[in-house]
Amino acid sequence: MTHPLIVGVNTAMFDGIDQETTFRIVHETGFNIIELAYNQGYVGNLDPALFGDENAARVKALFDKYRLRSVALGCTINLAGEDAVAQFSKRISFASKIGATYLNTCTAKRGDYDRLVHNLRALAPEAADHGCVICVENGGDPDYDAFSVAQEGRQLLEDVGHDAVAFNFDAGNMVSLRPDVAPIEHGFEMLGNMRHCHIKDIRTQNGEFFFTAIGRGQLDYRPLLPALAQHNIPCSLEIPLRMHRQANTMPLRGANPVPVEQSREVLLQSRQALETMLGRALG
Repeated sequence: MTHPLIVGVNTAMFDGIDQETTFRIVHETGFNIIELAYNQGYVGNLDPALFGDENAARVKALFDKYRLRSVALGCTINLAGEDAVAQFSKRISFASKIGATYLNTCTAKRGDYDRLVHNLRALAPEAADHGCVICVENGGDPDYDAFSVAQEGRQLLEDVGHDAVAFNFDAGNMVSLRPDVAPIEHGFEMLGNMRHCHIKDIRTQNGEFFFTAIGRGQLDYRPLLPALAQHNIPCSLEIPLRMHRQANTMPLRGANPVPVEQSREVLLQSRQALETMLGRALG
């Protein structure tokens, strides 16, 4: 039996573009799942009101208008921060309001590991009570190097000790932070604990890292896609066009939003590439 690949769009590629336009373009390019990118520092400073009832109602109205739904919420913060539990609790509540199950988040610095574990132990039961799973993501820069490869991630899950914490795999992050690892092949080592996956492609230029349409960079997802489908692991195309990683792997956000038509074209190119790799149309 052929299993469908569940693919949505992470809104980081529309950083700085209004929600209505973003949702419309996602719908017009043939996708019906959207992952809001509310990642602190990666898409600017986030207004706490984003996690309130008013924005949740606005998002749900746009879901209805453009026939979209949410599976995951992008919500990276420093999970070892002093206020991390309070801040992430708001994100758990918001995710449940818009129907998102998976909260994708990078972790913390390796030196803050004990606080990271402490905070995840506090947050995991709350996530479970809301029907959510905290999906810790292998980091792409030194601010989030507490989990960068499978062995570190498995140790983190063991130390937290709760089923409401799992993996969100990101091969693109591995290219910058762990160039010693074959990223796509390494994804198979994470499958057993993976509940969500970010699909991004990346090209290296003058030692820096730039994000591009799927199939236009250096990552070949062909081996991994059937396994994701077989394991019923939902994915999002995470292509943060406004941001790139510098040679030291730290992210640098561009001064201006990327033109909407460029984002539309990247989505269409990525959809075509995935369908070619799979040998069938996406649902």
